[in-house]
Amino acid sequence: MKKVCLFAICFVFLLQSAAFAETKIAVFSTKEVVQESAFGKDVRAKLDAKFTARGNQLKKEREDLEKLKMQIDSNAFEGKVLQDKVTELRRRGRDWNEDFSVYQKAIQAEQNELGKPVLKKLEKVVMTYCSAHGYTLAFDKQTPGLAYIADGVDITPQLIKELDNLKKAGK
Repeated sequence: MKKVCLFAICFVFLLQSAAFAETKIAVFSTKEVVQESAFGKDVRAKLDAKFTARGNQLKKEREDLEKLKMQIDSNAFEGKVLQDKVTELRRRGRDWNEDFSVYQKAIQAEQNELGKPVLKKLEKVVMTYCSAHGYTLAFDKQTPGLAYIADGVDITPQLIKELDNLKKAGK
């Protein structure tokens, strides 16, 4: 019984010192860090280089569909020709929707693939930065439940600098 009481008293004293330790909390925006960092800009450039041509082609096809719809709506066709144009519009519209869906999925997959290494580097930067600056907790701003963030708590700009320094160092 004496050992249990002694253990309980020691436990209370240990918790008491931890309770009075300074708690330093930081928040950051993963999305903003990734978009504004050199690593993120490289990913964006790769995605643009790979998908811009197809995106422009899909945009042109969409404009052509809009023109055809305007012609149909303006009663430029009659009878069998009108029916054929409506059928063509529906078919081309379905094809365009399918192509656009495939295009979006391809962009998302590529973005996820190219973004994984950046997120891993960001995780290391957050750990290193928070440890070096004495932060106890760090939250992403998009974390559900964060209702208020005081000025000076957001470390997003510092994390962007740290991630850029990592890129400059070639890591």
